[in-house]
Amino acid sequence: MTISNEAYKALEDIVGSENISREPADLDSYCFVWGNELLYGDKFSPRPPAVIMPQNTAEVSAIVKTCNRFGLKYRAHATGFEVAALSSETPFIPIDLRRMNRIVEIDAKNRIAVVEPYVSQTKLFLETRKLGLRPLMLSSGPSCSVVAGCAAHFGSGACNISTDYGSRNLLGAEWVLPDGDIIRLGSLGSSGEWINADGPGPSLRGVLRGYGGANGGNGIFTKLATKIYPWYGPAESKLEGNGPLYKNEIPENFEVYALYFPDINKINDFNQLLYEASIAYHFQRFPTGAIPAMATESNDEFYAMLQSLPQEMMDAIGPHGATVAIDASSKEEMKYKLKVFDKILEETEAEEFPLDENMKGALYHHVLTGGGVLKIAFRPTGSFMITGIGDEAMDPMGTLGPKAWDKIVGELHNSGAIFNAAPYTCWAITYGEGSGHVESLVQYDPASPESVKKTVAELEKADHIVAEMGLGINSLENALSYNESALKAAMPHNTLDFVKYMKMIKRAIDPNNSSDPAFYVSPDEWE
Repeated sequence: MTISNEAYKALEDIVGSENISREPADLDSYCFVWGNELLYGDKFSPRPPAVIMPQNTAEVSAIVKTCNRFGLKYRAHATGFEVAALSSETPFIPIDLRRMNRIVEIDAKNRIAVVEPYVSQTKLFLETRKLGLRPLMLSSGPSCSVVAGCAAHFGSGACNISTDYGSRNLLGAEWVLPDGDIIRLGSLGSSGEWINADGPGPSLRGVLRGYGGANGGNGIFTKLATKIYPWYGPAESKLEGNGPLYKNEIPENFEVYALYFPDINKINDFNQLLYEASIAYHFQRFPTGAIPAMATESNDEFYAMLQSLPQEMMDAIGPHGATVAIDASSKEEMKYKLKVFDKILEETEAEEFPLDENMKGALYHHVLTGGGVLKIAFRPTGSFMITGIGDEAMDPMGTLGPKAWDKIVGELHNSGAIFNAAPYTCWAITYGEGSGHVESLVQYDPASPESVKKTVAELEKADHIVAEMGLGINSLENALSYNESALKAAMPHNTLDFVKYMKMIKRAIDPNNSSDPAFYVSPDEWE
């Protein structure tokens, strides 16, 4: 796709010459995000014809209308962490929302925060905790966009057990449709108040994001209201160290744990009991042996730390581990919660992994920011992809990791194509209503064509395998295929052709197919 001088001038008139560019050096900085070589066969996405940075909703609307007028495809992104932000097979215009970075309002009484797209979860947390409140925090790192997690993508994180996941925190949105029209969801559209995303009248939450999010395929969200929750910690944290070895001092009303279990049944039981007890601030299933990575600066240092552990402990740890954080509003409440927690540990034969002060501080920093997972996911090989993804009830969620290993990841690992720290390496969390989210991790070598080729071939199987297991309901919930091939694999196993309705929505609100559908659905008729 190219851009004519006339189209470029029309866009430039909207934002000013300093906020649009077609200089190669600028454009090339929008061509890289991890995983592109798996999805599209090249380390870099195609160079876009231009990049533009609007400042407000009116400018976003004008840009979208101009793209429609000149037949240009666009995709908006906020903080840009996920592959859906920039990965591509064909060029499009990135609408970079970094200038839209305001916290519009914090309503402490009604526990509502209103933000623009480039407000990160940590920026909002730093402000809300001054008022004794906190937002949903994802486990994809401190820089992730609040808007993306609530309106455009899954919104999964280890704190979901106490806040639920992204969609259920959405209280309203200002939405620029793919043709440039502006719609204000729920109570915002009728009264101007950010109270409810679903009324009066029919709810559009399912159209806006569905379950997993449209990932830029259904327009642009320029403001969003999200729930915020009680925060029992201090108004300011005591941060120590330098990147990447940050750690936080743990306040009196918090406790953090790293645990391991003798088998999958015991950790499944622990998962269920912890949820039912409603005592946790943070919970994630993850191999305990990976936890020290949060407190080390390099792969070599991490490996040396593991080597220093007694062999009998390493044998006992196995793949079934978890991290837990517990908070309380008072000493009495903490005493009660810990008594319940001890009972759960006893019933499930959980063992506590010994954490020194550095590891405890690093784990607590991860609890607050989600940043620890990034060290575990990226550092061993420099890139990763996820497979065997499912959002399900607890029992299927608890067994998906081993199934993914047996059918997909194990073969890759044994062939030497990928690095994997332990069998069944997976990450799983629990949602506020008792279901959960699980991902099995594939860490491949992005610089090795053989590793990439083997990984692609093996992960393509997951489109069918995950569907056969009855998991996954849209294209982003299966492993490699961030496109419609995963949907086609899932169709024989679904009683409802939901894709037909997704395509009908896409055609209705995006008649020119301007909002790039690479990570959603195309408007084409379903074959």
